[in-house]
Amino acid sequence: MGALFANKLRSGLSILGIVVGVSALVAIVALIEGANRFITDQLITLQPDVIQVSQFPASFLNVNDYIKASKWKRLEYEDYETVRAECRQCESVGASSMLMGRVKWRNTISGNIQIRGVTESMLDIERIEVASGRFFTRADEELHAAVCLIGADIVKDLYGENDPLGSELVVMGKPFRVIGTLEERGAMFGSSQDRYLIMPLSSLNHRFGAHQAVTISCRQPLGTPLDSMIDEVRGIMRRRRQVLFGAEDTFFINTAESAGAIYQTVINAFYLVTILITGIALTVGGMGVTNIMLVNVRERTREIGLRRAVGARGRDILRQFLIETVTLCLCGGLVGTLVGMSIAQLIARLTPLPASSRPAVALLGFAVSSIVGVVSGVYPARRAARLDPIESLRYE
Repeated sequence: MGALFANKLRSGLSILGIVVGVSALVAIVALIEGANRFITDQLITLQPDVIQVSQFPASFLNVNDYIKASKWKRLEYEDYETVRAECRQCESVGASSMLMGRVKWRNTISGNIQIRGVTESMLDIERIEVASGRFFTRADEELHAAVCLIGADIVKDLYGENDPLGSELVVMGKPFRVIGTLEERGAMFGSSQDRYLIMPLSSLNHRFGAHQAVTISCRQPLGTPLDSMIDEVRGIMRRRRQVLFGAEDTFFINTAESAGAIYQTVINAFYLVTILITGIALTVGGMGVTNIMLVNVRERTREIGLRRAVGARGRDILRQFLIETVTLCLCGGLVGTLVGMSIAQLIARLTPLPASSRPAVALLGFAVSSIVGVVSGVYPARRAARLDPIESLRYE
């Protein structure tokens, strides 16, 4: 440390590349880890025991999949009734549909909100949480009852301190009675998840058009393999849509695993880009450290000769300069880790992107800087160890 602090400016400049590389690595990895956890917790809303059948994939990376699916016939309420009646390996079957529109209470009108029509069985399939009031019943669904439950943002925007339960809410020009409110879900990437309302799917079809596209949800019973239920549902849908043997499905079956696999592909691509970017920065930083250590070896040639003269062996000199190089890089790794974590936390505060603060992310910075230190220090250390003692003592 004394040798390194003797030339503070030189040591600082030599680790500048390490600081930049490690800080970039730590910051990006912290953001990717945070995003990965966020995706797992928030975006992948399907439960492990639930599958969804829809016209479009839940997530897609290939635009051709979307174009192809747009040409298929939409799934409608009759498809849901067929699956519900014929699927023997499904514990429960539900369906949902969605519109965008405005709602009004007294003289207050909302902006565009999500209007969801769901079957009564979706309460358990989606684990919908009711904050106050009640969820609609099977009887409400069969009678096309004009009832709804509203999200937390609609309660705040339209009702303020008033109690919404029992009030009449005008939904796209149609009156509905509010029978419950929904638990607050918070924001996702800066966009609220609570600007929505739920009504019976039959009521949505009865008042806003009977041919709405639906998504069918099926939950497996305990002890039944998920693949077995998927095969049965696929067979029912292929017969229903008259898909010829050997032809591809004209619908998508989405699971939590398939949705996670798509997001994981994106995350892995980010990791690859991170490795390439930081690899370049760390290579440049490592070359800078190697050059500085070569200069140190040249300046301390007499010191090396003196050490050898009083009994130091070649491996002692090798160890000395290798430790100095690793120490130098660890200092750069420490600074880079602190800077990288600070950058990640700052981005997390200023944007909707989350950031991970796991100790493993910080340890990654130290591990990388240690590896760079060893690689960068091998050549200068070996060169110092191979100097001739007599010639080193004569060096001016």
